[in-house]
Amino acid sequence: MTNNPHLSILVQMAQIDGETDETELELIRQIGKSENLSDDDIDKVIDTTNHEGGVPSIENLSDKDKLELMTNLILVMKIDGIVHKNEMQFCLDMIDKMGYNKEAFYELVSSTTNDIMSDNDIQVIRDKAKTLLG
Repeated sequence: MTNNPHLSILVQMAQIDGETDETELELIRQIGKSENLSDDDIDKVIDTTNHEGGVPSIENLSDKDKLELMTNLILVMKIDGIVHKNEMQFCLDMIDKMGYNKEAFYELVSSTTNDIMSDNDIQVIRDKAKTLLG
């Protein structure tokens, strides 16, 4: 099962700055495991995804899935401690596709620290995303 738009979009986010950081890939692997994907399936998505190939369709994602995707995009964007301009633009493009408010997204990103790896911090981001974007 390598057709996973959520994971493919996260891999594209990691690739967009030209430097796929190992911390970004590790986070993507953790997200894939939380979606009950096998290590082989996760590696196939990582190996076959190319940010130049276009963003997979998100038409079939539920509102809950879209919020989860937005949360995970922010996590991947911030995990290496540097928010690149093209990462931010990628997120803004995804915000447009999902129909969310850009100002709410800016507030969410600016209120999220770069130290985001505890489960508690991730839940705070999810809650903020639900409040601001939902």
